[in-house]
Amino acid sequence: MVVNYVKVVAGRKPYLAPEGHPLGHVVFEATDVKPTVGHVRRYREVCRVPDSEYLPHAFPHVLAMPLHMYIFTAPSFPVKVLGLIHLRNIIRCLRPIRIGAVLRITAEWETLRETPVGQEYDLITRAYVEGELAWEEVSTMLAHRATPGQRPKIERGGDAEVKQPFEVAANTGRRYALVSGDFNPIHLSAKTASWFGFKQGVAHGMWSMSRALGQGAALLPTGPIQIDTQFKLPLYLPSVVTFRGQSHSDGSRADFSLGSDRDRLHLAMQVFRL
Repeated sequence: MVVNYVKVVAGRKPYLAPEGHPLGHVVFEATDVKPTVGHVRRYREVCRVPDSEYLPHAFPHVLAMPLHMYIFTAPSFPVKVLGLIHLRNIIRCLRPIRIGAVLRITAEWETLRETPVGQEYDLITRAYVEGELAWEEVSTMLAHRATPGQRPKIERGGDAEVKQPFEVAANTGRRYALVSGDFNPIHLSAKTASWFGFKQGVAHGMWSMSRALGQGAALLPTGPIQIDTQFKLPLYLPSVVTFRGQSHSDGSRADFSLGSDRDRLHLAMQVFRL
């Protein structure tokens, strides 16, 4: 996977697709994917996800990382992956996946949307168990178009049933990279992040999502669920952040957030029972 990131860094793709760029339909598939107990255990440790006989909600994203890298390095994918911002994520957990189950995973891309702030790309991933769809994800990436004078909006968290501060260590990006295969340099250290204009290393968005899900596990609806996540301001490493969680009275929905620096939001999440 590190070799793929070297290829990405050395590539000559633009940061924005030129006008009129043709859309391709890129699909990759992996069969007989079997998560190991050790891999799942290390993921749980890094993301603080409670133990279970089933895979953590976001873990299939990790299993699909090699397919995602094939897409990003495919000739038809029009932009540099290192210039992309993970904007939002939708995961549908349709049935629990036992550790040791054999999966078929597909990943595809065919979307380019022009927006006022840049170009959006949807990466669609699905995991099948015994021929049935068990898990699917839409990751929306943004190729940002710089706008003079534009500043990120600062949002603040509201009231919460659960409010828990915790420390995020400086080595969190490296630890998550080792279990996820995502070795984007902005996550590994302050030095490598500075190559791309960041003052410190930045936590992976998918780590933040998984950490929030782990922190709020007791509040999650039961049964099939949909997890809608919006990634806000960068979470710099190290940091102290506050998890906020609120469940609805009928147990059909939970709302989570991670914030710091006087409640500036890094992540907002809504979890619905399907």
